[in-house]
Amino acid sequence: MQRDRESSGVYARKGNRPPGLRGKEIGLYYRNLARQRKKESGEQGSSEEPAINLGCNVSAPAGVLLKVTEFIREYKEALASERCDVDAQFKQQFGHILSVNFESFVLETKEKHSGRCHENHTLDERLKHELEQRQRSELGRKRMAGRHNLPTMKYATEILQAVQENQVILIVGSTGCGKTTQVPQILLDDAISNGRGSSCTIVCTQPRRISAITIAEWVGYERCEGLGQSVGYQIRLESQKARDRASITYCTTGVLLQKLQGDPLMHNLSVLILDEIHERSVETDLLMGLLKAILPHRPELKVILMSATVREQDFCDYFDNCPMFRIEGVMFPVQMLYLEDVLAKTNYDFRKSSKNARRPKRYNSEQQMQFMAMIEPYIRTIRNSYDGRVLDKLRLPESEGCEDLGFIADLVYYICDREPDGAILVFLPGYDKISQLYNLLDKPSIPLGQRWRDHMVLFALHSLIHSSEQQAVFRRPPTGKRKVIISSIISESSVTIDDVVYVINCGKTKCTNYDIETNIQTLEEVWVTKANTQQRKGRAGRVRPGICYNLFSRARETRMEEVPTPEILRSKLESIILNLKLLHIDNPYNFLRTLINAPNPEAIKIGVDLLMRMGALDSNGILTPLGMHLAKLPIDPQMGKMILMSALFCCLDPITSAAAALSYKSPFYSPLGQESRLDEIKRDLARNMRSDHLLVHNTVIGFRESRSTRSDRDFCRKNFLSFMTMQQIENMKGQFSELLFNSKFVTSKNCRDGISNMNSSKIPLLRAIIGAGLYPNMAHMRKSRQLKNKVRAIHHMTTDDGRRVNFHPSSINSGGTGFESDYFVYFQRQRSTDLFLLDSTMVFPMALLIFGDGVETGVLNDRPYICVAKTYYFKCDTETAEVVLELRTHLEKLLLRKALYPAPIGENGFEKLLFKAIEQLLSLDEKMGEDDISSDEIDDI
Repeated sequence: MQRDRESSGVYARKGNRPPGLRGKEIGLYYRNLARQRKKESGEQGSSEEPAINLGCNVSAPAGVLLKVTEFIREYKEALASERCDVDAQFKQQFGHILSVNFESFVLETKEKHSGRCHENHTLDERLKHELEQRQRSELGRKRMAGRHNLPTMKYATEILQAVQENQVILIVGSTGCGKTTQVPQILLDDAISNGRGSSCTIVCTQPRRISAITIAEWVGYERCEGLGQSVGYQIRLESQKARDRASITYCTTGVLLQKLQGDPLMHNLSVLILDEIHERSVETDLLMGLLKAILPHRPELKVILMSATVREQDFCDYFDNCPMFRIEGVMFPVQMLYLEDVLAKTNYDFRKSSKNARRPKRYNSEQQMQFMAMIEPYIRTIRNSYDGRVLDKLRLPESEGCEDLGFIADLVYYICDREPDGAILVFLPGYDKISQLYNLLDKPSIPLGQRWRDHMVLFALHSLIHSSEQQAVFRRPPTGKRKVIISSIISESSVTIDDVVYVINCGKTKCTNYDIETNIQTLEEVWVTKANTQQRKGRAGRVRPGICYNLFSRARETRMEEVPTPEILRSKLESIILNLKLLHIDNPYNFLRTLINAPNPEAIKIGVDLLMRMGALDSNGILTPLGMHLAKLPIDPQMGKMILMSALFCCLDPITSAAAALSYKSPFYSPLGQESRLDEIKRDLARNMRSDHLLVHNTVIGFRESRSTRSDRDFCRKNFLSFMTMQQIENMKGQFSELLFNSKFVTSKNCRDGISNMNSSKIPLLRAIIGAGLYPNMAHMRKSRQLKNKVRAIHHMTTDDGRRVNFHPSSINSGGTGFESDYFVYFQRQRSTDLFLLDSTMVFPMALLIFGDGVETGVLNDRPYICVAKTYYFKCDTETAEVVLELRTHLEKLLLRKALYPAPIGENGFEKLLFKAIEQLLSLDEKMGEDDISSDEIDDI
């Protein structure tokens, strides 16, 4: 054994391996050698400092260093003439947020608003007269008659009494009973009728943008008036506000949370209604937690919680056993059919599915075994109830869910052919499948579809679809036409389409999941819960008896969870922590453990650590200037930092393309058998930039050029791009630009504005800004080797937490060789057959040194070095290191200035000198190669 160890050590020192090893034996040799070294290192004791391996030399040439120091000198002279102590001014302007805790903030706000009176007797009389006039009018009586058909209106007296006697009540009612539209009106009309209209202001929160808009419009219709009078809505970047008094405002929960930053006690409200709380969104859970602290200070504020019949007792208990008020909805019966029943009714052939349908998912052997273990015992119990044809199809994994969209299209045609009139509502998990089924029904290739196409009116319903395009879904179709709505989960409880008679429930939804151990969050397609199924069933039968077609077997249903896991338990918490900081909640651990379901403290720690490394929080957990701006942006903090930096460095258009794709999804799709062709297309579009993120922007440019010649759809078809996704990316880019414009970081809402894109052609800068946003999500490629007779190379990479990763096969960097740098930033990693980086951009060491954290200098064996976060070490002469550290200090101060005085960087302003200095150093990266890299051995080959 000792001899083997000695011999292996000799070979290792020589850089050779023992002779005679072949194939797998070579890999095993290096694996065992690495394990041996790790063991020996561990035996030396943990008191020793870990070995430092110096990477490439980042020393700047004397000429470049001279230019950079000259820019810095001029910048400092100009800065001195400004005589601006930004530290003192920042503390003076924002010290309140930084130093006052939530309890003090509440007391200050309470004192500020004490003694104010909202009553206006003249206005009260006018409001009462207007209400009486409307109620006496023919149109008013007609609309009121329609309202009285809703179950909620039958409980108006009881609701008013319950609200009067209690500060908090819970109203539980089935989907479609009218609680969202009627409860606010009942309260407002009662206040106006009793001469208290001027002191009645109602806000009703909604979990989704489309819900806030469509409900507000419907309530305005019922009240015989347009939006902006007694009814309005407010969502991110869009609003139609109601009058200040005697009004109802429907707003998203996130908007209300932002309003709390100015007035935590909501002094302008008399009634707050939290709707759809059973969905357990992060924002709703946070708002309920805040209300627990707020309500003792606002005894006159009435709070109404509204929920479907899903674990409603949890909310009652959380609010100190508050009264529960039930509204029993009078609904028509809904027949529940399962996959086996649907297969018995239809004659769909899965082997000859339409070529236009999405190709069925390919199941691996383990998935196949799990499916058969579930379905075969069940088939034995029903074999005497269904014929062999049905049972054979039930054994196909692609028969359940929404794997074969041709099957769903066939079911739509079956309903059109066999069932009486009535709208069809199809539930699908996400935007991609919604658009695919829409296209399949809109442009059918089979005779059956062509026969029914002209008899259907199609609608797609999803939060990503612009609100102006969604209103028609609520109108009745023309005579002889059948309405078909293809929707995401938003139609499950937030939006009621009252002429739906048939529901097709694919049984799938999109769900975020967060693995604390690996710090990986994913958006996955999962089976719904039993509670979801009941909600979806409730969408049928509003006007007459309905049918719900569940595209899963009764066996599958027995394996479904009862209720969804609260979102806060399956989400990363960085955005939440930032929002709490703006609310003066300095200790997120203490507050978050007061929620109905407290997140794991380790998840909170991960979020705080990331924000510190991003520079959004300082070492004491206090908001920095950057963190203050990120907290006000309603997007992921890393995306927010990326677009803020792009505004400062005048490269807005390409960076917003990257941020939009990361916030939504890649526009590329992979057709069966065309994977190699897709790789070629991506490589052509990537232009050797080594970046999945810049690949998206190159694609956006091509899309725009094709659109100018009206060949955009052809461009998408040739390049395997989703036309709807490309449109959505452009829409999101516009939203990002508007956010920056509203914050005064740019002078135009147009992301293509010339001033905002003066540096958009500088690739080193673009990579650095992407790195600045995505940092500290870093990966280091330690080895890359090309296999004989193989096109793709094998990479050995680790993230900074020591996990082995590889590029996802869909990444432009997958299998690549000849990288000019060994460092990559990424936004998301995902575990499937391996741990993959789903997206990546190559970055150079200088970008890490300027925009990374924990940058320090030192000396190793008489060689000076500079390091990032005590993880990445580079050879660096003292002069260059001093310049880098000084640049970082000035950049930090500049961000402080922009927190005080948000404005774009002027072309001729002195601040531009600092940016020129940074650009000079970044441009060196294109010329630097990695040399003398000393890497750790890799465990496995």
